[in-house]
Amino acid sequence: MPPFAGLLAFEAVLRHGSMTLAGDELGLTQSAVSHRIRALEDFFGVALLERLNPGLRVTEAGARLAQELSPLLGTLAGMRRRIAGRSGPRSFRLGLSAPLLAWWLSPRLPALCGAFPDLSVEVVTWDTAAEAARAVVDLALLWLPHLSRSAGACELPFPIERVFPVAAPGLLETIPPGQGWQGLPLLAKGRRGEETGPEWSWATWLRVGPGQEAIRFRDIGSSLQGAVDGNGVALARSLLAADALRQRRLVRLIESDEAQPCSKMQIARWRDPQDQTAERIAGWLVASAGQAVTASDLMSVGAD
Repeated sequence: MPPFAGLLAFEAVLRHGSMTLAGDELGLTQSAVSHRIRALEDFFGVALLERLNPGLRVTEAGARLAQELSPLLGTLAGMRRRIAGRSGPRSFRLGLSAPLLAWWLSPRLPALCGAFPDLSVEVVTWDTAAEAARAVVDLALLWLPHLSRSAGACELPFPIERVFPVAAPGLLETIPPGQGWQGLPLLAKGRRGEETGPEWSWATWLRVGPGQEAIRFRDIGSSLQGAVDGNGVALARSLLAADALRQRRLVRLIESDEAQPCSKMQIARWRDPQDQTAERIAGWLVASAGQAVTASDLMSVGAD
């Protein structure tokens, strides 16, 4: 059996992104938390965390452990209610943007519900930041500038994402020999001049010809769907494009080292510091997103 103290320490480190903060929660020193993580790594025979300077990064093995660990701890957390004979699942409201639901979370909802069988999950979506601020949810997945992170807040950051151009494989087949994708119609999101960062402006990527920017969409989800349908080249972010790239509905048009970092990041935030269920679900979602982002960013141009 794996050392249970190490599993608890690993889960706390994932939620806080810090061995020091995990130690504060567990009543341990940073050194003691590190020792427990090392013992866990010795048991599995693989590294679970990369020690950076500063910070930590979850390895692929660590992400796999996180996905198996979340349902286990969720089951244990519900033991008191089950042993005491209390019936009925707890209602849990999860809020996020419609594109994030459609392009990433929706296929993972069965696994999420399976990992937390004691919950009745209700998904709430929003289209604007104002709607997100008004929503009453247990856990919100927010798309915010990096500097919006609050020290000590009840939140977990998703992995940093990159932006890169994508297109449908069939559209690339229409390019005349000797020409590149840069001459294809370009798709964009939001109003012209109101891009949320330079990485979302086609002027950052190439010299845009007259009339080349063919269609503007309200949000990134609609823009990506337009690309899947062969309308042109869209700018995608790692998490939202991951499944479409894996399924070959879209292909990358540049190598990963040419991609632009996102000026925003996905953050899981909850209101109640005592809501351990929200923390565990946030940890599950962040671990799942880590796998998708890694796969998306490592995929080469036109890869299967």
